[in-house]
Amino acid sequence: MQKFALTPLALLLASLTLTPALAAPPRADTALQRAASAALAERALIINPDGKPADDSVIDIHKQSGDWLLGSVTQVLYGTGDDVPLSRLFLAHKEGGQWVLGLEGSEGFFALLDVAPASVLSYAERSALRAQRSRQLKLLAQPDAEPAGSTGLSLPWAEGVAWYMGGGPHGNSGNSRPFDSIDFSGPGGQVLAPRDGRIYKSCVRNGSAIVQLVHDNGYTSRYYHMESLPNLADGSLVRKGSYLGQIGLALPCGGSTTGPHVHFSLSMNGNPVAVNGKIVGGWQFFEGASAYQGYALHNSTRVNPGGRLVNYGAGDTPTEPGQPATVKALGSGESVNVRSNPSLQASIVTTLRNGTAVRIVCHAYGDAVNGNWGSTTLWDRLDSGGWVSDGLLDTGSNQPVVPACTAA
Repeated sequence: MQKFALTPLALLLASLTLTPALAAPPRADTALQRAASAALAERALIINPDGKPADDSVIDIHKQSGDWLLGSVTQVLYGTGDDVPLSRLFLAHKEGGQWVLGLEGSEGFFALLDVAPASVLSYAERSALRAQRSRQLKLLAQPDAEPAGSTGLSLPWAEGVAWYMGGGPHGNSGNSRPFDSIDFSGPGGQVLAPRDGRIYKSCVRNGSAIVQLVHDNGYTSRYYHMESLPNLADGSLVRKGSYLGQIGLALPCGGSTTGPHVHFSLSMNGNPVAVNGKIVGGWQFFEGASAYQGYALHNSTRVNPGGRLVNYGAGDTPTEPGQPATVKALGSGESVNVRSNPSLQASIVTTLRNGTAVRIVCHAYGDAVNGNWGSTTLWDRLDSGGWVSDGLLDTGSNQPVVPACTAA
């Protein structure tokens, strides 16, 4: 099997279609603003300090046709706490001068979903939104109907590449439950779709937004703090691996961030889903004693916050890399450097001519190298003891093909 490129032409083309500031959507009238804000406050239990439901929110109209519209309502945060704004889709229909509105996940939403015109909601979008309810009902009725922790999602960056887990499982507002979120950052900073999905952008401000992908398997993934978003229409199909944005410090609807990263969270049927026990990108995530702690587990490898996670793809049953393997050196020049450690600063102990067959015995992660298939932090140790970047070896995969080294 040939290795695949980590930066396909599609990603390069996507970077050419970025807009410095996304166009503001149509404004909602006062009645719609109040109805959507009240629905979000009731469902998410948002309360102002005076004890009244919050009505200060941003309304985005994604599609409108006559008296029908698909939109989203997003909480506005004015404090500096470690919060991420809540955001939900809604369907609305004006009857007798009054808005009938259903917030994502509610019975009213699905009632409107069945009768909304195709000009507001395509058949494919309708199917993706229905899938959330179907999967939730299935799991309630048959908890053992699918593998434990199954999500069918990759991690939101290139497969075979390692990023940092800056913050372990935590809530939308840090300590709030459920712990549905994880913070990630890594080389290149390009956030990529973990599975095919329909994209919707909420709280669109200054070239940033809350981005959500409604997937066909019942899950929705959400992203905050991203910048340089692609100019895609709401409801568009985004393929797995497509560019979603750049990690950053953006706060379009408030909150806070201590450094460039993407806040990644899961939901289903409009409700946040705890990541505890969930498998994403081949890693099973577990909560800690408090927010931002916990760890990720891949086979026998455990990674704590601050450590790096290789994206193993969307499989729910990752396999342990096999035994030592014979591979070929394949550098961009005439030879490949063999170093004393998995680092570009380590001394060169020897060189390999291109095409030379070598035996690798284990793997580890070190400095990023722009190899034949894109940037990678994966390194392989030779049976002679030296180290070569996996990007300069033809192993047939972007993922490890040999066991992890017990010590680098």
